[in-house]
Amino acid sequence: MSVTDNKPLALVTGANGFVGSRLCRHLQQIGYHVIAGIREGADRSLLRDLELDFRFGDINKPETLPEMVKAVDYIVHNAGITKTTHKPNFFTVNEQGARNLMEAVAEHNPDVKRVVHISSVAAAGSSWPGKPIRESDQPRPITTYGESKLAGEKAALSFADRINVISIRPPGVYGPGDKAIFEIFKTVHMHIKPMLGNPHRKLQLVHVDDLCYGVERGLIADVKPGGAYFICEKESYTYRELINTVVVAVGRWTVPLILPSPLFRAVATVSEFLFKALGAVPRLTREKASELNSFWEMDVTKARDELGYESRIPFDEGAASTYRWYVDQGWLS
Repeated sequence: MSVTDNKPLALVTGANGFVGSRLCRHLQQIGYHVIAGIREGADRSLLRDLELDFRFGDINKPETLPEMVKAVDYIVHNAGITKTTHKPNFFTVNEQGARNLMEAVAEHNPDVKRVVHISSVAAAGSSWPGKPIRESDQPRPITTYGESKLAGEKAALSFADRINVISIRPPGVYGPGDKAIFEIFKTVHMHIKPMLGNPHRKLQLVHVDDLCYGVERGLIADVKPGGAYFICEKESYTYRELINTVVVAVGRWTVPLILPSPLFRAVATVSEFLFKALGAVPRLTREKASELNSFWEMDVTKARDELGYESRIPFDEGAASTYRWYVDQGWLS
């Protein structure tokens, strides 16, 4: 693609993943000239149908970043990790990587119009029953991943006096192409209704397209640098309601598999130790079980009032279209 088309230039780091590739697609559709920032040799399969420019860099190799960040109008910092066999890696990538990128921007592109740093609600920590968390609340992450995302967010926003940077905090992201929440759809597709932990805990998710819209608003909203915003569906649901919605979307009979909180934690403990013994990344850990057993309700007032963001896709619609995508793409048959 030509960079002489007079469209604003937007760099997306971690562009080849589930969220990153969807961001590239969305920003391209609304009129940006998108530059995909990825590591050399990274899998580009999710980007193969898009006409993009590529810049290669690694957020943990500072010497590769100046060429990646120079002369762009907007940056979405999406690169990061959500799981690892070695917990310090969370901080190496999610904290130091964010700092490395911001240092490169501050030195080589300080006049960038806006940097949107994608953090996570895990940085803020879980909510209390009946009391959604606000951005002004004292963060209290409950997992190592959450601690690393908070550290990364602080690192990014510490540059707010030098570059125009804000942070957004999505919860669990689902939608076509997602491999994490896919496991729930797959389980229900196999006629099993997973009732894990406290069925009355309430949480909010975000469809990947709503997250992209939140990033869109974050790039152009007239707000001061240094702010953080929850980007999620405006409605919260109990875990039971979410699972029942997935069952309706899948349209199959199911048999409940009930794992009360103590048993769920026990399964997570066994899973964690077995996977680590095999040198593999465990899908379920004690921290993950604690996270999944917690309440995750967010007050979306600040994002609405300051960014002009409000979710558009309720979970029943999002779950139905996501399931259809899994079937159409052959992920489920």
